[in-house]
Amino acid sequence: MTNVLLYILLILVSWLPSFAQAEDAASGDTASTQSSAPAAEPAKQTAPAKQTEPAKQAEPASKESSADSAASQALKASKEEEEKKKQQTVTEVVPQEGGVITGKFELDVTETYTHLTSDQLYISGFGILPIVVVGDVNVQKLRRDIFTTTLTANYKLTDKMQVSLAIPYQHSITRVSQANGISGKTIVSANDETVSQSDDLGDITASLNYQLMAEGIGKPTLYGGLAFKARNGRDVFQTPDAASKPPPGSGFYSLRGSLSASKSSAPAVVFGAFSYAYNFGRKNVVYTPKGQNATLIKTYQPGPSLSLSGGVALSLNYDLAINFSFAQSWNYTSRINGNVLANSASNSITFRMGGIWRLNKMVSIDLSGTMGLSPDAPDYTLALRIPIRF
Repeated sequence: MTNVLLYILLILVSWLPSFAQAEDAASGDTASTQSSAPAAEPAKQTAPAKQTEPAKQAEPASKESSADSAASQALKASKEEEEKKKQQTVTEVVPQEGGVITGKFELDVTETYTHLTSDQLYISGFGILPIVVVGDVNVQKLRRDIFTTTLTANYKLTDKMQVSLAIPYQHSITRVSQANGISGKTIVSANDETVSQSDDLGDITASLNYQLMAEGIGKPTLYGGLAFKARNGRDVFQTPDAASKPPPGSGFYSLRGSLSASKSSAPAVVFGAFSYAYNFGRKNVVYTPKGQNATLIKTYQPGPSLSLSGGVALSLNYDLAINFSFAQSWNYTSRINGNVLANSASNSITFRMGGIWRLNKMVSIDLSGTMGLSPDAPDYTLALRIPIRF
């Protein structure tokens, strides 16, 4: 019996290690199962992280797109600034047609050379100066070179209103060839030629320009102007020999109204102008021709003037612009003592082309040439204008 119990005890003892191993294995499986379950939770937590990764990758793209947008805006602003500069260059032509300057104060220095072979003299396109001939003088050929220096001050009172004052000074060289005839009491021959020069101050002009309407969709910029011309310059009544020594003054006061318009269509500006000048008459004027007695003119009424002009200015870049314009001026007949003065009416037609070069923000150079297209117009005119802005 005792042996049997010992044998059973030995069997139980031999089973204990294997049972312990089995329990360890079971507990190990349970632990691994428990440890694997929490391991899945971090995977669930990392899933959103994977979803946020594209957002992190999208940030550089958004920064890049914003940088491209900023560069695009900068390029657009640069182009707009360049177009603005171009328009500023082009619109410098407009004040000559009766517009308003861009700056506060501008000083224009203009040197003009005019060559003509005519018996009538034009002063700045404002009106005619008839060469009144009293006596039997037959002018066969008249050649005249006129150099005019004009100083113009433009002051901008408001954004829409400007006042101007123009002071011209004239130097002229005149060559007159006369056919056989009688000048006063002197007999002249076909070979006689008179060469004379004169330097005098011309008529001063004061003007006021106002912007009536600003440019918009389907409408132009509209300007209105009023100019008054004095008669301070030496006139025909103060000049005994008006044919050979032309006076720079017209001899009468004049009031001119103008209406001008401009419309921009980058890189060009189209402009046009209309003006009407009324010339005030004079009474009891004494005229003393060369070699003749004085003549009393009871009434002298110069005819009015009507002018039309139009053209286009084209900007090549923000420093250089070219312009072309066409102008026609009708000067109606004048009357002396109620009688029509012969050859006092005229029709002047001209074509002008020029260019403006902006040296800097203050100074520009405007060079132009004008060709006469009718017998009453000067043969040609060269003008150099230097506007200085302050």
